[in-house]
Amino acid sequence: MSALIRKYSLFYLTATGTFFFLCAYSLAADAPNYPFLPALFFPLYLAGAMSMSERESGDNLLNILPVTPSEIMKVKFGLIFVFVVIGWLNMTIFTFLQSLEPELAVQVTKLNTISSINTLLLAALFQVGIHFFGWNIFQKVILLFTVIGGIFGIVFFIGLAESGHNHPDMFPLIPFLESLPFFILLAGVFAALGIFYLVMKRGPWSFNAGMENY
Repeated sequence: MSALIRKYSLFYLTATGTFFFLCAYSLAADAPNYPFLPALFFPLYLAGAMSMSERESGDNLLNILPVTPSEIMKVKFGLIFVFVVIGWLNMTIFTFLQSLEPELAVQVTKLNTISSINTLLLAALFQVGIHFFGWNIFQKVILLFTVIGGIFGIVFFIGLAESGHNHPDMFPLIPFLESLPFFILLAGVFAALGIFYLVMKRGPWSFNAGMENY
């Protein structure tokens, strides 16, 4: 298991490091709308990390190691979970380091949390898709998502900057975030964690699923 962790963690550590620099750039930039930038691109970093790590899944070494598909997926899901937690902490810490108004910092943190929830669910969906459709086909799905998501994020951010919204409190999602109760956001966090754990434990690669198929 430790060999698997070392094998796959390289890609997630690389993506975590680059995301850390994105958050640092958000802090250093004078453009007032940058507090929202990390949340827009967080899922893309996850997709990139998964894309890199899945290229290694065809390594012939894995075919001779005494590990089961369930053990491999536990490592992958564990690293994804750590990646999302570190990403959320990065975004939250840098949000409060930007000296925003307290009310605005709370809204940005809500957006960061929503982005993390979506990233966790997206990761589970990607892993299921890779299992059922194969890496050769689903690689195109991940790459397509990355390209479309990147274009959307860039166009959305440039449009926000060019439209004359020179203050973060003019961000279009602020009214929605202000009206979003914390208990609903907290329920979303627990629901995403539950689905993520369920997919890891009961997915088609699990021991129980293998016994049922047998």
